[in-house]
Amino acid sequence: MVLTVRKFSCRNPLCQRKVFAERIPAFVEPWARATIRYYQHITSIGLATCGKGGARLAARLDMQTTRQTILRRIMDLPDLPPGSILYLGIEDFSFRRGYRFGTILVNLENRRVVDLLPDREADSSAAWMHQHPDLMAVSRDRGGAYASAAAQAAPQAIQCADRFHLLKNLREALEGLLARHLATQEKQETQTILEEQVPKWQPKQAVSISPALLRLQQSRREERLAHYEQVIALCKLGLSQAAIARQVGIGASTVQSWLAAGKFPERKPREQVSEKP
Repeated sequence: MVLTVRKFSCRNPLCQRKVFAERIPAFVEPWARATIRYYQHITSIGLATCGKGGARLAARLDMQTTRQTILRRIMDLPDLPPGSILYLGIEDFSFRRGYRFGTILVNLENRRVVDLLPDREADSSAAWMHQHPDLMAVSRDRGGAYASAAAQAAPQAIQCADRFHLLKNLREALEGLLARHLATQEKQETQTILEEQVPKWQPKQAVSISPALLRLQQSRREERLAHYEQVIALCKLGLSQAAIARQVGIGASTVQSWLAAGKFPERKPREQVSEKP
């Protein structure tokens, strides 16, 4: 597209700009190489997709652009006035996975990012919350840093778990409940099989293990292994041994022995002796 505009000369001798061109503010910006409508379309595509995805979509729409152009148009958008934040979502993110972490703060009413912090320390989060005294609720993860920051800087705000950790808590509680019921049922089935295997008139006679009993023992081992993996995962999250025992549904002494062992403790099989009557 070739755009022809009029060229003017200033008659004021004191004006530093002697020659200037006609402006068309509703159509194209000064020194721009694309129209305003084209930039608006590119920006909308970038906000709906991303850099690479927006470039692929624009190519299908016969719009020549690159992912760098799309990202520049998004970065050029003016920042909205922050206003008063009532419902805050706080979570950590990774600048570099496994090495450097930061904190992202989101306004839950309009779902927009309001700020990024260079670390995930409680002092940085508390200093930011001190500047927003209107906070009514803080949605966070299960970490203790954000909890202490909210309690220190926004004691009037209600602290709650975010959607992800709420569903995670529900899943872990449901898994613990099902595991306890399954263990109880397997114990009853094992006891029933043992009572059927051993006659009452031979209480001390040992018998060989049946295939059904072997399957039950294998299922109980898998259940113990699942409990052990859950204990290790909760320990890495920083929970105490008592909290882990309540969460998993096992004894605190069992949690202590498993953590001290450093590996999954296998149960020693009982010696089975077959004797003829």
